[in-house]
Amino acid sequence: MAKSEVGGDALGALGLAGLLIIGGTLADDATVGLLLCPIVYLLLVFVMARVPLRLSAMGLMASALLLQDASDHCAAEFEPPFAGLGAILFSHLNTLGRNLGFSWASFSGMDLLIIALGVIAAMRRGSSADRLGFIQAPRPLVRLAHLALLSTAWVWVFGMARGGDFGKSLWQLNRVMYLPALFLLFQLSLRGPKDLGGLLKVVLVSGVYKSLLALYVVFTIVLPPDEATGSTKPAWATSHQDSILFALAFVAVLAIILEQAVPRRQVKWYLMLLPILAGGTWANNRRMAWVQIALVFLTVYLVSDSKNAVKRKINRVMYFMTPAALLYVAVGWNYGGMGRLFKPVRMLRSIVDPSTDPSTLWRELENFNIIMTFRKNPIFGSGYGHPYDEIIQMPAVDYDLEYFSPHNSLLGLWAYCGYVGFAGLTLLWVVGVYFAMRTYKGSTDRRLRAAALVCFGTVLIYLVQCWGDLGLGTWIGVFTVAPALAIAGKIAVAAGEWGPKRSSAVPAGATK
Repeated sequence: MAKSEVGGDALGALGLAGLLIIGGTLADDATVGLLLCPIVYLLLVFVMARVPLRLSAMGLMASALLLQDASDHCAAEFEPPFAGLGAILFSHLNTLGRNLGFSWASFSGMDLLIIALGVIAAMRRGSSADRLGFIQAPRPLVRLAHLALLSTAWVWVFGMARGGDFGKSLWQLNRVMYLPALFLLFQLSLRGPKDLGGLLKVVLVSGVYKSLLALYVVFTIVLPPDEATGSTKPAWATSHQDSILFALAFVAVLAIILEQAVPRRQVKWYLMLLPILAGGTWANNRRMAWVQIALVFLTVYLVSDSKNAVKRKINRVMYFMTPAALLYVAVGWNYGGMGRLFKPVRMLRSIVDPSTDPSTLWRELENFNIIMTFRKNPIFGSGYGHPYDEIIQMPAVDYDLEYFSPHNSLLGLWAYCGYVGFAGLTLLWVVGVYFAMRTYKGSTDRRLRAAALVCFGTVLIYLVQCWGDLGLGTWIGVFTVAPALAIAGKIAVAAGEWGPKRSSAVPAGATK
C-alpha cells in the first residue's frame, strides 16, 4: 500500500476508532460498547470515504475472517479476542440492545458498513484513486449478480403469496442476498491482478491467526472429562466456518507452489505455513475441513497442467505411496477401532457410511425429507417462509430454524427455490468458475494461473460447506467467494480470455 493512498486525516480517524474499540473491549460492558458504536461507525465511514475503495473492501473482508461471529460458537470456557466487536459486527443489533430501545434494529454493524461503502462506491465512480489500473468485470457476471438478487426477491414474494412465515423468510433471505451484493461491491472496489497480493495477505494472515488461536484453545482449555471418551479437550476450538478459511489458505499456498508463481527462494516461506494451517485444522476438529482440503487438492491436481514440474514430482511420490495408502484404508475401514492409528479412516467412513455415525445418519434423514419436499414443487419450489416437510420424523435438535434453514443448504435451496430460483441464484457461481478456468487454461502468466486455481477452489470449498453444514450465507463464506468471483472475471479480461483479443489484453501488472 503506497503511503500517498492514505492521508493523515484518515489515519488519525482510524487510530481514534481503534482506541475506542480497545476501550470498549476493556470496559467489557455491552451498554458501553453499543453507545460507542455510532462514534466508531462515523469514524470508519470517514476513513472509507478518504481511502481507495479496495482498501475498505479488504478491510471488511479481514474483519469477517479474523473476528468471531457470536452465533457460531467457539469452545466452552473460551472467549475469542474482541468477541464483543464481533458480536456488534455480525449479530443483529436488536438481539444485543433490547434494554436500550434497539428492538427495531434488525440489522448488524457489518450491514451498515456494507451500505456505507456501497454509497461511497456509487458516489465515487470514475475517481482517479480507484480507476488507475482498474479492470471492469465481464458484463455477464454483473448481470448474473443482478439476476441472483431478482431471483431472491421472486422466491420471497412467491413464498409470501403462498402464506409463508414472514419472520422465518427474513432469515432465509439473509442466507442468499449477501453473496451477489458483495460481488457487486468487490467488482467495483478491486482493480484486478494488481490486488492479488493484498487479497492473499488477508487470507494467509487470517488463516495463520485462526490456526494459532485453535492450537492455543486445545492446549490450554481443560474441560471436565467427556462421558463417552474421557477426553478433557474441547470438542472443537473456534468457529465451524473457520473450516472454509483453513481450506482456502491451504489451496492458496498449494496453487502458488504448484504454479511456481513466486521466486524459488520464497517457496520455503510458503511451505512453512502448511504445518501451521494443518495444526489449526487438526485442533478445530471439524471433519468438513479435511473433506474440503482433500477435494480441493484432488481437483487442483486433476485440472493442473500435466507438464507441470511440481505435478510430475507428485506423480512419482503417488506411484510409490498409493499401494500402501490403499492397504491402510482397507485395514482401517474394518478394523479401525485400534487406537488413533486409523482415526483418519474412521473419519472418512463416518462421512460416507451413515450407519457408523449418528450425526451423518441424522443428515441423511434430513436430506431425504428435503428431497421429498422438492419433488412436490420442482419448478418453483415452496418459496421462502415455508419449512421442508418432515416425511420421516427426525430426532429433535436445538435449532429453531432447522426446517427453514437446514444443514444441507444446497438441498434446501432446491426445496425452497425450485429449478427456476436455484438457477437464478447459482449461475453467478458457475460462470465465475468458467472465467477462472478459461484464465487457467489460456494464460501463460503464472500469477494469473495460480489466482484462477484459488478462485475455483474458493467456490468448491463453499459448496462443500453448504452441502455439509450450514455454509450458505456465512460471513466467512460470502467474504471469500464474492471477491473470488470478482477476481475470476477480472483476470479473465487481463489474460485476454474475455473482451479484447489476447494480443491487446491488459498485462497482469499493467495499468489501464
